[in-house]
Amino acid sequence: MSSFTRIGAVASVAAALAFPAVAAGGIVTPHRIDETFAGSSIDYSNVWAWWGTNQPGLVDFAQTGGALKVNVTAGAQHDFNVSGQTRCLAHGDFDAHVNFDLLTWPAENGVWVSLMVGGTPFNVYRVSWQFPQSEAYGAYLPPAGTTLPASGPTGTLRLTRRGDLFTAYYRSGLNWIPIISGTGPTGDVPLTLGVFNISGAATFAGLPVTVAFDDFHVFADRIVCP
Repeated sequence: MSSFTRIGAVASVAAALAFPAVAAGGIVTPHRIDETFAGSSIDYSNVWAWWGTNQPGLVDFAQTGGALKVNVTAGAQHDFNVSGQTRCLAHGDFDAHVNFDLLTWPAENGVWVSLMVGGTPFNVYRVSWQFPQSEAYGAYLPPAGTTLPASGPTGTLRLTRRGDLFTAYYRSGLNWIPIISGTGPTGDVPLTLGVFNISGAATFAGLPVTVAFDDFHVFADRIVCP
């Protein structure tokens, strides 16, 4: 049994359970990254290469209350992006997931909440946009993308790679619901969390939005750090 098969089996069971609290900062080991955002500040030493925004003052972020919170003001401009990327890379097969809480989430707001392979468009997301299916889970694994209906203010996004096959999921109760699969890059990759608008796909409604990330975990054949 490969290391990922063992790790993946553990992840599938553990994903539905609560992970141990981390007193301060994240934990990086040879096969996993665990970030519960329990510390009083963003852990740039172990977990994050950066967190940033292209519209400071209009879209901001802070680690507080056991979560990483992103605040989008009503004055934010289209195509805002606030995101953070891991400093360490997933080598080989991996399984990444993150919880989110839509603390302020008006209907059809035009905002995406995403778990992404850093430096690529491969991602799984929750979105609220101006379409008949206004609340949706979705994934884009080039060249294909698709969406499924979504509801509720909380959820979990998951992205896996086995060989060159990526699969995107969201969690419903204790079950992982697959969204789409597709082939993609096999090299060492970082993982990115993001909150953003894509004006070519949906208009930002100009209403305040607040999103909290919690319990970010990556399991991999190997975690490669600089």
